[in-house]
Amino acid sequence: MGDAPSGEGPKGEGPGPEIVGVWPAAVWIVVGAGHYLNDPDHFAGWKGALYFVLGTGLVALIGGIASLSARRTVAGIQERLLKEVRHRRDWASWWVALGLRGLVGLGEAVLVTLLALSVVAKLG
Repeated sequence: MGDAPSGEGPKGEGPGPEIVGVWPAAVWIVVGAGHYLNDPDHFAGWKGALYFVLGTGLVALIGGIASLSARRTVAGIQERLLKEVRHRRDWASWWVALGLRGLVGLGEAVLVTLLALSVVAKLG
């Protein structure tokens, strides 16, 4: 009876269900736009359509799901660590959570940037 329904995060996580992030797709678009501004002929015709239309959709779907999984994993690890060290949340635990989320976001951005650069090189 006291258990949280399936699909919901731990207590205190926030209202509503988690959504798949578009952060990886935004990085993909920024990298592609940077290359387009540098060399517009590189994305002429089918190459631009393939990169921006098909690539953005795939990165949004796959990268968004991977991002959501990473955030859930980090949140679970954080909750276990906080239960062992501190029994309540305070400003220090908030800073730790912010730092972990920042590291996960930075890692995602680096991976998507490397993927985008390799796709641009293959299209060239």
